[in-house]
Amino acid sequence: MSHRIDTEMTRVAQLLWPEPQQVEAVAGGMFNRVLKVESAAGTHYLKRFTESASSGDFPPLPTRAAQRCLVACSWHDLAQRACSGVGRMALTGSAARDPAVPQRPLPQVQVPALLAIQSELDLVAMEAVPGAPLQQQLLQADDDAAAARATLKSLVRWLAVLHTLPLEPRGPLLAASRPFKAYKVDLQYARLITELPPRVHAGALQFIRDYLADESDPVHGDLNSRNVLVDDNSLSVIDFEQGHFGAGIYDLAYLVSEYAIQALNARNDPRSVAALAWDHYGSARRLADPMAQLRRFQVHLGFQVLYRLVGPSRAAWTGHLDDTTAQRVRHWSLTTLEALL
Repeated sequence: MSHRIDTEMTRVAQLLWPEPQQVEAVAGGMFNRVLKVESAAGTHYLKRFTESASSGDFPPLPTRAAQRCLVACSWHDLAQRACSGVGRMALTGSAARDPAVPQRPLPQVQVPALLAIQSELDLVAMEAVPGAPLQQQLLQADDDAAAARATLKSLVRWLAVLHTLPLEPRGPLLAASRPFKAYKVDLQYARLITELPPRVHAGALQFIRDYLADESDPVHGDLNSRNVLVDDNSLSVIDFEQGHFGAGIYDLAYLVSEYAIQALNARNDPRSVAALAWDHYGSARRLADPMAQLRRFQVHLGFQVLYRLVGPSRAAWTGHLDDTTAQRVRHWSLTTLEALL
């Protein structure tokens, strides 16, 4: 697939980095354009937020590019602060003793540095970071299950810090992020209700209303396996434009849903990896009323697994599954939701 080069982005690149330089339009997110810039100063990226989705059957976006640029920069700063806080966090309980996680040092989570912000163009410039998408590691998890578990543990520890940090100015950031939160909840939850048996519709609608009202934690909002780059001993988290105020367990379920699908594809029980993630997250955050939070995490997980099977970007997340496995994924998610709603 070819990507059109944005001439305004190339002009910004010429201002920021010395010539000679080589620019290349590369795949970005659904709602932005990305330019890779090679110059004497090294490799850098420009990202420009767009007014519509680049692919997939997505409804019109509820926020302007400028709002998502503000959100992206604010949550990017938050994520960098979380990286600094992870090293000071100690786990307790069974998470600290999990024999299934290798004793080698866990990969460290980092976030690429923002080098410039061009708010009039809804554009940011950032450093390049090494690694391949986590999606590749998940698809090859049978070859190195220990590495996949170590990656998950590091990300969960980082999330536990991210979700407890203050983020200001809260009022303007709520105004900029609330519409996109509602947009994603509609896509990932409300539009899936017709997939569920009628007897759980009322419970599903109440769950959705409760999450829309919950603004307790700053969450990444799009922590999928394409937004985590895995290198030998580091993990880089990117793409913060879908950040919102909600509950941290949303991020946790969003991430674990892909591990759950990989487990189902390998004919394994997803509850094992979900329990591992929950144990580390719950131990790190020391949540109030952990049993109620665990139930809500499991409901989020059921919805997120089903969404990756039937949502507008399903080809990216479950397109590799055969029909039998897809039916197994559907059955697991529906059974989970029916039991909890």
